Amino acid sequence: MVERAHERLTDAAAHWWFYVYAVVGFVAAVGYVYVVGWSVAVGLETLILLALSATLVYSGVDARGRDVSQPGLVRAAKLTTLTGVSFSLLAVAVALIWLLEGHPVVDVEFMVVFAMWLGLAVGAQASLYAVVSEEKRTRLADLVKLLTMNQRVLRHNLRNELAVVDGHLQNLETRLGAGDEDVAVARLHVDELLENSERTRRILDIWESGDCREQDAGAVLADAVERLRQQYPGADVEIAATEDAAVSAHPALEDALYEVLANAVEHNDESVRITASVRNPPGDDVVVEVADTGSGIPGREYDVLDQPEETTLSHASGLGLWLVYWTVRESGGSVEFADDGDGTTVRFRLPDATAEPGVWERLVARAR
Repeated sequence: MVERAHERLTDAAAHWWFYVYAVVGFVAAVGYVYVVGWSVAVGLETLILLALSATLVYSGVDARGRDVSQPGLVRAAKLTTLTGVSFSLLAVAVALIWLLEGHPVVDVEFMVVFAMWLGLAVGAQASLYAVVSEEKRTRLADLVKLLTMNQRVLRHNLRNELAVVDGHLQNLETRLGAGDEDVAVARLHVDELLENSERTRRILDIWESGDCREQDAGAVLADAVERLRQQYPGADVEIAATEDAAVSAHPALEDALYEVLANAVEHNDESVRITASVRNPPGDDVVVEVADTGSGIPGREYDVLDQPEETTLSHASGLGLWLVYWTVRESGGSVEFADDGDGTTVRFRLPDATAEPGVWERLVARAR
């Protein structure tokens, strides 16, 4: 129990080790002046030691502000100590080599003290960076496992259970009639869950299989529009202009375009008009645009795509935009949203598959 309490105390005070190193450095600098005596050269040497000690104060503040566990901070403090000791031993070894070779050895005390605090200053930042990187790598590995498990659950368990519920709802409809309100509401929510689970599965598939292929952007857009017309026969949608454009994109490009088109239909009234186009500017990315005359996508819906993570205060209400985001990202392109008050324009920028590769790309191709 005493040992565990000591470990908890050590963990809680981990970042304070950097301040301790700094204080000892300040004391060593003052003591060095006292032992050697004052001179301009000694003053400059003392200033160097004080500056190195000040960097350790910064490391202590930096350690508190970093996203790192307390055990990680303890490990960083130990690595810092080891680096400082290693630098000082290196200075001693250099001094001994000079002595054995008959060279005059001057100011050994400063050289050893300087090497020690130089090692502590360098080791503090290097160890913090190493520990933070290691913990992030571990967290990412755990996240991949979680995503894999999530995909397996969504692909099998959840869909199977929802299919059972859907079957029982059909039986209830047969008994109570298709107009029963409770059954209709339950079926609506089951359908939404099935749709979201399917979209999540597709997003995970996109993330796992990042292989791109050459596609005709105009043909893909035409297929997405035809798919929309079949699903929504009354939709006012037209392809305004299509240029010959071969893009390098993920196979899910048609799904991403359909999501944007369907979003414009589902979130606006029947009077909305949708236009789609493909442009292939010389020497630039291929641009695929979908514009509508509706009320537009709320900024909070697509602003979350640029944030590091979703939160309870800022999150996308559906998964369609995430499917679009990951498809375009895995294609090596970008997606932009513009709302001018008269509707929303969603703009895909995709790599031109026929573009002449640059110097760096040609060197990489030759190396392969």
